[in-house]
Amino acid sequence: MLMTLLFYLLRTPRHRLNMAHIMNWASKNKMTLNLLKTVEIIFHRPYVSHDLLPPIMHSVSRFAVAKLLGVHLRNDLNFSQQVESVVAICNQRIYLLAQLKKQGLGISALDSVFKAIVLNKILYALPVYFGYLTEGQRHMLQRVLHRAISRGFTPFYYDLDTLAENAHHHLFKYSCRQAHCLYHLYTMKPRPPGAMQLRTRGHDFELPVIKCEFNKRNFSV
Repeated sequence: MLMTLLFYLLRTPRHRLNMAHIMNWASKNKMTLNLLKTVEIIFHRPYVSHDLLPPIMHSVSRFAVAKLLGVHLRNDLNFSQQVESVVAICNQRIYLLAQLKKQGLGISALDSVFKAIVLNKILYALPVYFGYLTEGQRHMLQRVLHRAISRGFTPFYYDLDTLAENAHHHLFKYSCRQAHCLYHLYTMKPRPPGAMQLRTRGHDFELPVIKCEFNKRNFSV
């Protein structure tokens, strides 16, 4: 069985040991690591000196942008390429909706198609990168929604900020389950014995201390 791996690093000098661990794990699980389809991306601050970057690994290509599960990730966490890709695909699908409308498809059916091929495209993985978007990039996505409304493909108004807030809430709700892959990122707030019974909160996790403004854009914090 072939395994395609995208190997992501964050300022760690132990990347060779991590890669060896991944290769050993694949071997033990009877999987073959295809190095031709394996890329390395190092997340770092903009304009970092190349002398600070770890050396390139043998047989593994290093890229500034990599696509993982349909999301374009860049080493400086700029999602301009992701937004441009989503907008281009949505514009093509809006053209398809226009052709369906010309053929006499009703507004109810048009709305169902719009939700399936346009709205779902915008919502896909939105909590991953929404916090890192600039005002201009958010406007590009909102303009797609406005175009669909103005051309009569849907009777409802969709606000991008509201959609993102609902998507974050939905993700948090499911990631609170212990079986979820993001659950390990949360820290349970200790409750000493005999503590006062306070009002019920939405969760029992300890809020992280944010020292960097940039970290506020991350869903997990």
